[in-house]
Amino acid sequence: MNKIKKTFSLVLFVTILIYCIILAFLPNNVEARERTEDLTNLVNYPEIYTLVQELKTAHPNWTFTALYTGLDWNTVLYNETTAKHFRSVVHKTYTTDNVGDWVCPTCKMSDGSPILYESQWYCASNKTVSYYIDPRNWLNETYIFAFETLSFNEAVHTVQGVKSILSGTNMDTDTITYIDTAGNTQVINKSFAQVIYEAGKKNNVSPYHLAARIIQEQGRNGSSTTSGNYTYTNAQGNTTQYLGYYNYFNIGATAPSGSPIAEVIKNGLEKAKEKGWTNPELSIIGGAYFLSGEYINGYQDCLYLEKFSVDEASKCLYWHQYQQNLSAPYTESTTIQREYNNLGILENNFNFIIPIYNNMPTTASIKPGRKISLHTENVVVNTLYYPLTVRRGPSTNYDIKGKVPKGTTIVRIERAEEISSDGRYWDKIFYNAGSEAIIGYASREYLKDVDTVEIVNEPATIGAMCNLRNGPGTTNTRVKQILPVGTQVTIIDKIDFKINGHTWYRVKLQDGTQGYISEAYIQKAPVEKYKIEGTNIRVTPDIKITDIPEAVLEGEIFGTGAKVKIGEQEYTVIMLGDANGDGKITPLDYVKIKNNIMNITKLEGIYSLAGDANRDGNITPLDYVKVKNHIMNMSKISL
Repeated sequence: MNKIKKTFSLVLFVTILIYCIILAFLPNNVEARERTEDLTNLVNYPEIYTLVQELKTAHPNWTFTALYTGLDWNTVLYNETTAKHFRSVVHKTYTTDNVGDWVCPTCKMSDGSPILYESQWYCASNKTVSYYIDPRNWLNETYIFAFETLSFNEAVHTVQGVKSILSGTNMDTDTITYIDTAGNTQVINKSFAQVIYEAGKKNNVSPYHLAARIIQEQGRNGSSTTSGNYTYTNAQGNTTQYLGYYNYFNIGATAPSGSPIAEVIKNGLEKAKEKGWTNPELSIIGGAYFLSGEYINGYQDCLYLEKFSVDEASKCLYWHQYQQNLSAPYTESTTIQREYNNLGILENNFNFIIPIYNNMPTTASIKPGRKISLHTENVVVNTLYYPLTVRRGPSTNYDIKGKVPKGTTIVRIERAEEISSDGRYWDKIFYNAGSEAIIGYASREYLKDVDTVEIVNEPATIGAMCNLRNGPGTTNTRVKQILPVGTQVTIIDKIDFKINGHTWYRVKLQDGTQGYISEAYIQKAPVEKYKIEGTNIRVTPDIKITDIPEAVLEGEIFGTGAKVKIGEQEYTVIMLGDANGDGKITPLDYVKIKNNIMNITKLEGIYSLAGDANRDGNITPLDYVKVKNHIMNMSKISL
């Protein structure tokens, strides 16, 4: 009987061991919904991991919460498109370069043209929704605040900050004048900024979010839902006057697709009437309460999640969205980012929620419209007389961003693969203007290909997994590939000012591929591989016995527990991460460390010191993550 028990125990132990190894090294797509500030699993989503690292390096006070939705990527796309047409819409001005790419192929009129909702919105195509819902397209300096946690933060939010956001709008006033339900003019002796701040504080909502949301809904000069005097005329010619009702957040201002805009306005004012929003202050307080209860305190607590309801904890997947407009989270976020910058508080403590889906595409979803290819290649300005005009977008309809003198060498970072409607190829270029970077679009007819001139020639090693970008900066550039730890590169140029919080180097890979990386990810100096501590010698996993001057190995295995002689002194080896003493870092070490943490089997003596891979004096989950990352070549164990 005892023999059977021992055999059973052995089989059980081996089964658990194999299971742990398989579990640890299979692709780690989280199946269940989870929010966590532990970002160790992000290494299984390399492009998200490297984008977050770029932001964390530039802004050390920022924190990030990973939202593992547990939702399948294709299921999400289906529910945001085909399952409910017009759930996600795109403005007609976005689609000028290629309507068919942007617009749903199903939602067409009898003549075959796309259906326009409210005369300006198209039902979005799967490709369009994929581009907007993929967080990897927006985790950068410009759009990161689409993911900011939207709760009230007294250390960040001020009345002056709200006033700054409202500057230049019809709400930039010291008092509020409005029309009451009797048609009389009344005055509230508060500024809009004060009212919005108080509404945010009372309802635990960011007042900056409230201000930006009102501007998103009302424009800079207000609309019919905030005029206080609107007359609705139905199809039969009957009229209804809405006097003294206000809906600053356009709550309930919706109607079936194809409805006239007047129907939308009427429904919004009916909601205001139902709620008793008879002046701007009541409307703003009531709207903040609605946002707090319906969205922000219900797991839709960032701009992204207000549009895309993908946190299962909200109990209202997909359908419970604040707006149909796909670009809304990002246009609002630019307002917030700009005002934070103006207020000088970008380096404050902000938290961002990063959504992650199962079975995401391996690279970020492509923007609809123009077909382009990524490049990093020199061209020279070849205009006849005048400087090259660089524009904000790929056409002469866009504003001018800068000028580049004739004969100047610049870098082409995107190449148009098809001609535009104006008969030109618009390429994206980077120009180092000496103290600033100009990245924009130029017509190819004025660009001449030239060979790359290597300004410097410095071999370097990548010290942490990072992005190789087609141009310098985390905005207006794209990731060409991800470079693992240990990648050998040659630095061929350096930019001597920071862009998006980083100093950028132009590098060349061994296969000739060129791109830009942040200086922060270059291995800074020769790595210390061993350290003598009393009668022990602590070493890194990639060391050889020949790396230690005059060292002689006593035995065959150079690993934890081995004896080494240097001169007459004998030392015991502690190889960090080598918890089983075989001289290699393998899944067996990971399992031993995990078992120690779970109190299944304890590491003793010298092996306990080896299991403490991060050298903080304790064996914790941080150690098995460090070992796992070393094996997966995400980062290396060092002294």
